[in-house]
Amino acid sequence: MDEHLVPRRLDDPPQFFLWDADSASAVILVVVAGALMGSVLVGAAGGFLVARALARLKEAGGANVLLNALYWHTPSRWWCPVRAPSHVREWLG
Repeated sequence: MDEHLVPRRLDDPPQFFLWDADSASAVILVVVAGALMGSVLVGAAGGFLVARALARLKEAGGANVLLNALYWHTPSRWWCPVRAPSHVREWLG
């Protein structure tokens, strides 16, 4: 029987070095904002805190917790006009 190599990490999220791409982009954004304000050290500390908070938030509710919060707590026309509005609880018909 022929043996085939099956990758184990096929469904992993995209990564930037050792971090998930969403955490890395949040850290980079905060560090750049800190650098633009004149304090790279404060930006780096803020980036670290944002990365920790985002990691804890993802652990608590899964990967789509931010999209769920956007859906339920903001008007749908702001970010996704194709979906049903979140204030409609029952559809007739």
